Amino acid sequence: MATTKELIEQINLLFTENRMEAFMDYLADDVVWDMYSSTSGHTTFNGIAEINQMDGSDMPQHTDFRFSTIVIEGDMASVQGSSKSKKVDGTEYESNFCDVYHFKNDKIIKMSSYIIDNK
Repeated sequence: MATTKELIEQINLLFTENRMEAFMDYLADDVVWDMYSSTSGHTTFNGIAEINQMDGSDMPQHTDFRFSTIVIEGDMASVQGSSKSKKVDGTEYESNFCDVYHFKNDKIIKMSSYIIDNK
């Protein structure tokens, strides 16, 4: 079993390399993912099947992640940072985020993402 610190380091590397399919391997089948966005509000995904069915056609392409604060406590971790992204129409924008992870048996069982788009 990996430590929470090792899991977060692996996940952050996947984000910086834009390898979202590999990130999905870290999700438990019954994961709950709450997303809170300053532009699109609140969405909850219940289980990996719902996440896999998510329509990503309007999702931005992330071009740069920067992690500023990482806090680890037992099987929980919080990662704060910023990202630069490119929208489907080609416009670029930046956002700040905080992701809170809950792990069990090296899998994310609950994740809360808070995203503030910088306009």
